[in-house]
Amino acid sequence: MAEAQFFVGVHGVIANRGRLLVLKRAGTMVYRPGAWDLPGGHLAIGESSEECLLREIREETSLEVAIDRLLGLHNMIDEPYMQALYACRLTVYRSLRLAPNEHVEARWVTPEELAGMELIPYLEGVLKRGMLSSVK
Repeated sequence: MAEAQFFVGVHGVIANRGRLLVLKRAGTMVYRPGAWDLPGGHLAIGESSEECLLREIREETSLEVAIDRLLGLHNMIDEPYMQALYACRLTVYRSLRLAPNEHVEARWVTPEELAGMELIPYLEGVLKRGMLSSVK
């Protein structure tokens, strides 16, 4: 089997009172505009997954979080993506500010509410696998 290039995404599952933070992708995004996503992004060369996640969450939401644990890995069979999901908690409670070139809306939702939303494909897979059920 030939090796192919793929991307590693690192995403934060930020929970607060049984609800998870999700972000709606801006219409200008090349990949899946308008879909709901978890905060996070692609790993850069020379950066640990934890450094990437903290940077991406800060850039996308202005929130400060602590990483509690790795929830698991999810790979896309039909697309060149693999996601690492981390449980995170807010360390500083403040209003979130979105990066408008990336996201246009934020919501705190339950996993049940998430199931009825237009999700980015990896998040659909993660939800179906039950990877979000242990986060409170």
